[in-house]
Order: sequence, then C-alpha cells, then structure tokens
Amino acid sequence: MVQSLVLREIEAGQRDDGLWLQAMSESKLDKAKAQLRYIELRGQALQADVKGLLIQQIRGAVAQESGVRLNNANLADYLSAKTLNPTGKK
Repeated sequence: MVQSLVLREIEAGQRDDGLWLQAMSESKLDKAKAQLRYIELRGQALQADVKGLLIQQIRGAVAQESGVRLNNANLADYLSAKTLNPTGKK
C-alpha cells in the first residue's frame, strides 16, 4: 500500500528532493536505480510518518481517557496491560 502511495506521488509530479538526492547518490547517478531506491526510501519515510501519527492518536486517546500523558516506554506498558487485561482488573 505504501509503495502505491509513493507511485501516485511520483505520477503527480511530487518528489522529496532530499530523498531523491540520497537515492541518486546511492545509485551513483543512475536514474533507473535511483528511482527504485527513491521508492524504497520514500516508503520508509511514509511508514515512519504513519507510525508517528498512530502513536500521537493513541497518546491523545489515553490522555483523554485517563488524564495521563505517556512517553514511549510508558505507552508500551500501558498498551500491553490493556491488551493482556482489557478490563483493567488484576
């Protein structure tokens, strides 16, 4: 799915110049190889963006539900506890 989003961006003429430069550098200025590498790099960037947005959404929901703000480690513990024991009872 992420690769299809990258391809749509490319077809629409959108390109992250920093990632394109990295791809060109890694491919020794071979445009065909650079395009493949760009797709990989942009896909990784999109996945990281989605992961970050999901974490923000989860943190916001937890804060709204419990009034507690969580860092990454505490968020993992909170989600683990909720997943393993959804009622919150011990």
